[in-house]
Amino acid sequence: MRGNTIMRLRSVDIFAVVAITLVAAVSALLVPPGVVLIRISALPLVLVLPGYALTCALFHNRSLGVAERLVYSLGLSLVVVILGGLVLNLTQFGLRASSWAVLLAGITLGASAVALVRRRGQSTPAPGWLRAGNVGLTWRQGLLLGLAATIACGAVAVSVVGAERQSYAGFTQLWILQAGGSNAGTVVRLGVRNKESTAVEYRLDVNVDGKLVKEWPAIDLEQNGQWEATLVLPPTGSATSVEADLYRTDAPAAIYRHVVLWLST
Repeated sequence: MRGNTIMRLRSVDIFAVVAITLVAAVSALLVPPGVVLIRISALPLVLVLPGYALTCALFHNRSLGVAERLVYSLGLSLVVVILGGLVLNLTQFGLRASSWAVLLAGITLGASAVALVRRRGQSTPAPGWLRAGNVGLTWRQGLLLGLAATIACGAVAVSVVGAERQSYAGFTQLWILQAGGSNAGTVVRLGVRNKESTAVEYRLDVNVDGKLVKEWPAIDLEQNGQWEATLVLPPTGSATSVEADLYRTDAPAAIYRHVVLWLST
């Protein structure tokens, strides 16, 4: 019983990390992202908690001061966010609030579990930085802490400004695929999917070797709507390029999406 009490005292910081992580992850998954308080409560899960848990797991035998622990926590958290963003961008889940919450919470909880296991058996009643009298900062530690805080604030500012300056909240997909051939010519399939924030009207031009062969002057798509069509191209005796140019009717002179299909006969 006494051993369990000492273990809990020694790991009070890890238990706090686990509790805050669970609250932040559940809030990010269940509450709409537009709620400002939820965005604020999720910041520790992005900037501090993963790095702190990893620091405790990696440096369990070292007595780190406040500045060193905060620098490691902020630095490792930024590394986790950068590498995690690259991984999520390659998966079908994408860079969404729910996928971020699951990834960051999973890493934090996993590292916390490792830290708890590695602390078991240590005689120190609590991490050195939590003990009284060990909270002073040297000028070098203060400088490192200030630099880490500046980097963290800069990362948040760049993310916010970049999100606010996006020209459109969503995107549009355009594709062209070869569907086969016949005596009449080559068959291709074209498609447009509207993932913008509102309904959009498009114009689609199809060119073969630079010559316009088909035009759809008005394709009206609601949000998340999809349009597909099949086109039979005249037979050719050499390699042929089929280009599809998509325009938004609110900007008719600018090509919005462009795809090319090369046909070999």
